[in-house]
Amino acid sequence: MKKVLTFLALATLFLSTNNGQWTNEGIWPDSTNYATHGIAVDPDGKVWFANHYLHDSWTTPDNDIISTAAIYVWNSDGTPADFSPIHTVNTGNGFVQDTLNSYCRGLGIDELGNILYVNSASKMFKIDYKTGEGIARTEMPEIGSSPTAPSVSNDGTIFVGPVVGGGTTQIATYNSDLEYLGAAVVGPPETSRTLEVSPDGLTIYWIPFTASKVYIYTRENTLSNFTLADSTLEGIVCESSAWNKKTGDLWVSNLGDNGEFTNCTWYAYNTDSFTIVDSLKWNISDVADEKPRGIDFNYEGNIAYIGTFANSNERMQKVILGGVGVKEIGLEIPSKYELSQNYPNPFNPTTVINFSIPQSDFVTVKVYNTLGQEVAELVNSVKAAGSFEVSFDASDLTSGMYIYKIQAGKFSATKKMLLLK
Repeated sequence: MKKVLTFLALATLFLSTNNGQWTNEGIWPDSTNYATHGIAVDPDGKVWFANHYLHDSWTTPDNDIISTAAIYVWNSDGTPADFSPIHTVNTGNGFVQDTLNSYCRGLGIDELGNILYVNSASKMFKIDYKTGEGIARTEMPEIGSSPTAPSVSNDGTIFVGPVVGGGTTQIATYNSDLEYLGAAVVGPPETSRTLEVSPDGLTIYWIPFTASKVYIYTRENTLSNFTLADSTLEGIVCESSAWNKKTGDLWVSNLGDNGEFTNCTWYAYNTDSFTIVDSLKWNISDVADEKPRGIDFNYEGNIAYIGTFANSNERMQKVILGGVGVKEIGLEIPSKYELSQNYPNPFNPTTVINFSIPQSDFVTVKVYNTLGQEVAELVNSVKAAGSFEVSFDASDLTSGMYIYKIQAGKFSATKKMLLLK
């Protein structure tokens, strides 16, 4: 029954999502990141990002150079956090300083908003989201394999699974101090990069990409055992997942074109109705190894940060619910900053504004009335060097003259446009 409901929901979903409910704003915050293997958004709106590979270098106090899978942290406006990047974590508890010199397996958020970082050495770190300082660290030999990304229930219980399941491997549980509590599931099948636990801690969604479906384990209460209850989302090849904390929907990615599921698309699965209710999509490049490996939402639920795994080009994009569309145009990098005249002009009720920037910059494009009052914000994010167009819908405004302004680094320019209804 769940499979039928999911299929029917997909048919109606594509009719609704083609209306542009989610708008992909493109590269965020710049084009220097690649090989995404973890994205997390903390309560302050800061975005935490980790590469899979050891792409970064850290110089020790003894002047040794060590390769790391560093954590990068940006404020919501795209500027780096004061403590970014993080190459080492000091957690105390006998671990004076631990270098992040193993591949990242995933990031997560605990019940207080602190960051969980899991790596291929089967270590898990808890990091204070406000300061970037370590809180705790543990090793996880009990999992029996390299670990997946973690998931946390509302009571602070942490769930981490094995990348390669089966046998004596386990989905292990830990308390908020990262102390091992026991196995939730022994021998979960197939190979996975992610799992999710329901907020009440009574349901585990085991999401192996090799099985092309999601397994559902349930228990009656927190003192009882998990048992395999069902499966859903037949055909999906998922490598990243996250809860939208605002809507309560479970978002899962898909790799490849698999019947009703399309490549590099994330789908919102409503766990009450067993239906897909929404989707958003990566602006796909021509990179052959593009794989959707990261997603998380801000706490308001209206901004998603998504990332893909590849060895070149930009690897994280920002998607806004109900945002205006910002589209990159042209292939050549412009030689100067420029703000073009909107077209058509006069207009009713929509028009398009083009702008160009010769280097990566934080860009804002805003619209004002003749009294100097802001009436719309069209762009407010870091953009890579390039030429862009943004649409402006003035359906709710009265006829008259309006002024639009771009600010990109030290460059600033304004132009006038006329709305005639």
